[in-house]
Amino acid sequence: MERKLLKPRRVSRALLAITAAALIGTAFTGCSAASNSTAKGGTQPLTMYNDNPQWKDGFVKAGDEIAKTTGYSLNPISLPSTANYTQTVLASLPTNKSGDIIKWWSGKMLQGLAATGQLQDLTKQWNDAVSAGEISNDLRPYYSYKGKVFAVPFVQSYWVTFYSKTAFQKAGISAAPTTWTDLESDLGKLKGAGYAPFCTGQSEGWPSFVPFQMFVGAVSPDLYTQLTENKAKFDDPGVKQALTTWQKWIKNGWTTSADTKTFDCPAAMKAGKVAMVPFGTWANGMFKSAGLTDADYGAFLTPSMTDGQAPGVFLEGGAIAVPKNAPHKAGALKAIAAWLTAPVQTIWSGYIGDSSPNPKVVATDPVIKSVAAQVASEKPTILNRYYESLPPKLVQSTISTLGGFMVDPSNPGKTMSDLSNQAKTEWAAWNKNPSIG
Repeated sequence: MERKLLKPRRVSRALLAITAAALIGTAFTGCSAASNSTAKGGTQPLTMYNDNPQWKDGFVKAGDEIAKTTGYSLNPISLPSTANYTQTVLASLPTNKSGDIIKWWSGKMLQGLAATGQLQDLTKQWNDAVSAGEISNDLRPYYSYKGKVFAVPFVQSYWVTFYSKTAFQKAGISAAPTTWTDLESDLGKLKGAGYAPFCTGQSEGWPSFVPFQMFVGAVSPDLYTQLTENKAKFDDPGVKQALTTWQKWIKNGWTTSADTKTFDCPAAMKAGKVAMVPFGTWANGMFKSAGLTDADYGAFLTPSMTDGQAPGVFLEGGAIAVPKNAPHKAGALKAIAAWLTAPVQTIWSGYIGDSSPNPKVVATDPVIKSVAAQVASEKPTILNRYYESLPPKLVQSTISTLGGFMVDPSNPGKTMSDLSNQAKTEWAAWNKNPSIG
């Protein structure tokens, strides 16, 4: 799930409409009149815009289950470049060319989109799901704007460190690390055994925030929360500790090169080239698709840098929403409600190999069950993922800066200064007008 937000240009609504027609007509693969026809079996397909072509079959299977109770199935229309996808969705929302359902992100990313006034209020669907025990109302703040709900969770993923059991065995490591000292000791052992210990990169653009959030969360979950609430600054001593630790890892050769493609990491683990990969549990299926079995790999919660401090674990929920101008809005609202039900979530979470936002759906995958057990045992501080926690334009600018740090980590002070200046500008703009449209 690539994550990079383009900074929208200030253009007229008329130009947006023209742009939307051009983009949608050429950008979305397979975009036809499917949503205006009747599918085999008498169901009505709903176009579901997304940036995840690798999950097309999963969307279709979930849609088939949704159709059993609603009469509406899903026709996934994918644009694999998330940067282009984001621009296309923003352009399409004010027009009659929007999808029936769109995949988006939670937190401030969703708030920025809701502020455009182009999303359908889903408060009733959310409240009904809470009453039915299909979702926890604790998640409501991540899907709300000005007291109304505008989306439901797309996934429920913890960001963990996946590791190769084979690599650990060859390096003489008997168990996953539970302290920061153990983790850094293991990195040295893995490098000595011929592995690139930690697979990270910024080739796709968005992944540069992944190590940063991990290091800041390991320094202090409280600092991370304050940073994302604009109560702490990017020149805080804790941020310096995070960046200098990251700098050390890069200089020690404990990470892959900056031009690494994050989505290549599971295959690199299978090939015996890398030992660990920080990823959301939504990527669990990618490790199996690369040919790894449950006996080959596992996952652990990244330890805290401070002894006795509970680790911080990042939660990603994503979002699916309904545009106000959805061509088949009534059907889309029924499908959104059905998305959260146990039969649909069992199919969807089983397909991607992850946990579900519906508490009635219990993960069966051994790796995901292990993560759930660790969360229950270690009682980590749950943190909202970086990408959704900051104003979207600040996410974009800081991702670029952090990507530069991956390429040249020689000056953490300059990086902190740049991040601080960006935060000052973009928080002020967000507080004045949160709309990203």
